[in-house]
Amino acid sequence: MARILIVPDSFKGSATSRQVCDALTRGWLDVGHGDEIESAPFADGGEGTLDCIESVSASAVRIPIHVQGATGIEHSSSWLLVNGDTAVIEMATLCGITTVEKLDPLGAHSFGLGQAIKAALNDDRVREILVAVGGSASTDGGTGALSALGFTFMDADGLAVGLGGTHLHAIKTIAPPDQIASVERGIKVLVDVQSPLIGITGAAHIFAPQKGADTEQVDFLDIGLAHLLNLVGVGDKPGYGAAGGVSFGLSTLLGTSVVSGVHTIAAVIDLEEKIKQADCVITGEGSFDSQSFSGKVVGYIAEVAQRNNVPMMIACGVNKNGDDPSIISLVDLAPSVESAKSESGKWLFEAGKKLAARFHH
Repeated sequence: MARILIVPDSFKGSATSRQVCDALTRGWLDVGHGDEIESAPFADGGEGTLDCIESVSASAVRIPIHVQGATGIEHSSSWLLVNGDTAVIEMATLCGITTVEKLDPLGAHSFGLGQAIKAALNDDRVREILVAVGGSASTDGGTGALSALGFTFMDADGLAVGLGGTHLHAIKTIAPPDQIASVERGIKVLVDVQSPLIGITGAAHIFAPQKGADTEQVDFLDIGLAHLLNLVGVGDKPGYGAAGGVSFGLSTLLGTSVVSGVHTIAAVIDLEEKIKQADCVITGEGSFDSQSFSGKVVGYIAEVAQRNNVPMMIACGVNKNGDDPSIISLVDLAPSVESAKSESGKWLFEAGKKLAARFHH
C-alpha cells in the first residue's frame, strides 16, 4: 500500500482543483491497490485559493461580506480567517472575471477587493492579510481597490474620477486617506505572474484581451497604466502587472509586499511536509506547457518533489512538454478536445486509473 498525495491546480473553465482531486482519487482507487490517498486541492493565488486553504485548514472560518462586483453590481461573498489571525482574500470571488455577466474591459474595477481588505484591516483578530489577486476582470492599476480604502484620484479640476481603467489617463493628483488601519505582519499580495505593469508583456497587452479588450482598448489601457506609473513616480517591476495592475497600486500606494502565490499558499497549508510523507505526488493543470515552470503550481510541486526524492506524476488537459509515461493528457484519452473539456470528470477518472496502473507497473 502506497501513500499518494493528489495536489493539482484547477483546470480553468473545466474543473476546480477539488473536482480534479475527487475524479483522480476515484480513478486511482478503482484500480484496486488499496493505496492511502490524501487530497490537497491547490491554487497559485488565483481562482480557488480560498477553497484550497479551507479544505486543508481545520481552523479556517469563512467571514461573509457584501461587496461591489467588477461592474458595480453588489453581491455576497466572503474572505477566510485562518489560524485565528490570518485573513485570506481572493479577488476572483469578489470582483473577478467569473462574477460578471458581461465583460467590461474599460469600466471594470477592483473596488470590491478594497472593500474586503478594509473589512479585514478593521477586524481585531487579523494580524496578517494575504490577498490572492489572480482571476481579475479589470485593468485599473488597483485604483478601484485603493478608492475603497480611502484614496481619492482626482482630475485637473480636482474632481474624483470614475472607477475603471477608462479613467486612468484623466488622473492628475492622488490624495491618500488621512489615516488607514494596519496589521502587525502586514499585507502580502500573492501573484502568479511576473509581468511588468506596462509594455507588450504588461497587464494590458497580455491579460486585457482575456477580459474582453480589443486592440484599440488594449493600447488605451496601456497608456493609462503608463500615465499612472509616471504619476506615482516609481520604476516598473516584474509582478506589477498582476490582476490588471492591482499589485502595482497596492504595493506602491498602500505599501504592501508582492510575493509568490504558490510559495505563500504552500507555506500556509504546510505542503512540503505533506509531499515528504508521500510515496507519490500527483499534480496537474489544464495546460501543461513551458509556463508551468514559471511560478505555477506544477513547477513548484516538481521542485519540492525532486528535492525530497518523491516520484511525481501529472494529469493535464493538454501536454505541450513532450511525451513521458508519468504524464497523462485528457485530450489523448478523450475522442475530442471538446469532450476533454466538457466531460473532464469522466476523463480525469480514466487518467487516475492509468496513473495508478503505471505507478504499480
